[in-house]
Amino acid sequence: MSSFNRCGSVRAARTRCGRAARGRRAAAAVGLYRPVRAVDAGAAPAGLSPHEVFRIGDHRRVVAVGGAAVGAAASGGSGAVGGAAVGAMLALLLCPTDEAQAEEVTEKTMCEHEPVPGALLDANGCAMDSDNDGVVDGIDMCANTPAGVTVDNVGCPIDSDRDGVADYKDLCPNTPEGVIVDEDGCPIAGQTILSLTGVNFEFDKATLTPEAQTILDDAVTALLNTDEVVEVRVEGHTDSIGSEEYNLKLSQRRSESVVEYLVSKGVNGNNLIPVGMGETSPIANNSTDAGRALNRRVDFIVNTQ
Repeated sequence: MSSFNRCGSVRAARTRCGRAARGRRAAAAVGLYRPVRAVDAGAAPAGLSPHEVFRIGDHRRVVAVGGAAVGAAASGGSGAVGGAAVGAMLALLLCPTDEAQAEEVTEKTMCEHEPVPGALLDANGCAMDSDNDGVVDGIDMCANTPAGVTVDNVGCPIDSDRDGVADYKDLCPNTPEGVIVDEDGCPIAGQTILSLTGVNFEFDKATLTPEAQTILDDAVTALLNTDEVVEVRVEGHTDSIGSEEYNLKLSQRRSESVVEYLVSKGVNGNNLIPVGMGETSPIANNSTDAGRALNRRVDFIVNTQ
């Protein structure tokens, strides 16, 4: 391509192209410009001929070369070095380094909750956890769990005793399985919390045997979690051997003995009411040894207020 075609008239070409050449030499002097030896027309950026393509290391050199060219055109080459320096300074402000760009990309792609199959995602592709319980939306079966509540792997509050009332609401934790409870997780009036057989006493006495104490330890576990909330009747039952009056009095003494043992284990005795039932409420046939053994029992029943 001729100088006339690139720069206009021949005279103007000599002036402008000479200034540009001096600008390029000035840029080369500070290491900001290296000419490309062979560039085909298809590889040249839009608006530039192959001869105008510069080999540059990064964006900062692009701005520096531009500054050199401007300086050369404005002052006949004397401002080329200064223009290059200004361009380089502008590059530091306008063109981020590769490291900064990489950090920016990394920050944009980091998610507090990584996407998992089934999770609902936000606009950035990150899994959402609306109630901040640690289980992402889409998997969370119990939305809007209160802050700080322990949940299971599907986002529902833990219910340790499986009574239908979550632990954080349950005023009577560790309710025995199968016991009907109210909205606070406490057994309703008339419900039997526990029924223990094999609670034996010394013959014709109210003294607990060691085996009976071991059995009563199950009651301690259940009652320690309800003794401040509900009132419990400790009912003692006998078989039909002996007179009804005698069995009624004996069962009362034995119920009181049971309460004393429970209190010694830390249960609040103020909400324990010993009641002797005698032989009035059998659950099996008193005509057999097996039946009489079942009838000799201790029941723990929520008292009717």
